Amino acid sequence: MGDVTQPHDKLFKGLLDQPGTAGALLRERLPENVRALLTDDPPELEPGEYVDEALRGSQSDRLYRTWLRTGGELLFYVLIDHKSTPEESILLQLLSYLLRIWIQRAAGKADALRTLPPILPIVVYHGAREWNVSLSLQDTIAAPDAIKDTQPDFRYVLVDLGPIPDPELSAYPPLRAGLLVLKYSHRDCDHEAVLVQAFADAKDQPTLFRMLTVYATTVFSDVNAALLRRAIHKVRPEWEEEMLSIAAREWKAEGKAEGKAEGKAEIVLRQLRRKHGTLSPQIEARVRAASSDQLDEWSERLLDARTLEDVFDEPTTH
Repeated sequence: MGDVTQPHDKLFKGLLDQPGTAGALLRERLPENVRALLTDDPPELEPGEYVDEALRGSQSDRLYRTWLRTGGELLFYVLIDHKSTPEESILLQLLSYLLRIWIQRAAGKADALRTLPPILPIVVYHGAREWNVSLSLQDTIAAPDAIKDTQPDFRYVLVDLGPIPDPELSAYPPLRAGLLVLKYSHRDCDHEAVLVQAFADAKDQPTLFRMLTVYATTVFSDVNAALLRRAIHKVRPEWEEEMLSIAAREWKAEGKAEGKAEGKAEIVLRQLRRKHGTLSPQIEARVRAASSDQLDEWSERLLDARTLEDVFDEPTTH
């Protein structure tokens, strides 16, 4: 999959940064007895990242602060696991992250060790295999019962996207859109159908729509310009040109020569048809056979060109 910042990390963090999505995730996935403790105030994002540098290729995180009805605060540490298979070591990783948060919160405060805020970890998993890791640290410690009670323990809330039916990923459409594409990042599926549904859920969120487009071009190996154009057209045809341009830039950045050329050619053809109507087979063939640099040049000329000749004829020099 390459560097996690392209694309899982960016999508996850960008998704939770959209208005209402972090709150929806907490409302829908927390146990009822925990939800009952919280005020109606939206969660606040806390600065900082706690994932080990070596693990940032497979994990990313967000820390949120919420408030209790009885007073005081409750922190939610949301970790997304990008691995295709779960690992038992995630419990120790989570414990180290929680300790870092508490140590940071206690720094420079004389009474901090008497007022540390509770932290509830939430793990979002979108791998292909079933999650088979214990939800409790103490369950993994091999010790007699008389000793086990003296051992540290914590539990985390698991959100395993795989077993959740697509419509039930969230009742909040923007969150459902992001979780849907994450769910199918490690699974075989009809990616066009997945994108149509995700785009429909994000149809009123242009920023999220762009993020989904970028994610699809870099994660779904069978997504090409034609498939992407069809999916966008079914939901937001007026955004086709912009989204295909974004996709073309991503293909270029990823070094996908075939996808890059195809994406650019589709954009130029779309622009030509919109401005000049039906194109001849010769013009279409010329555009599809053009180099990436030539397509870039034609795309720029299109902004001011009044005729097809203005686009394709080489300018004369004096």
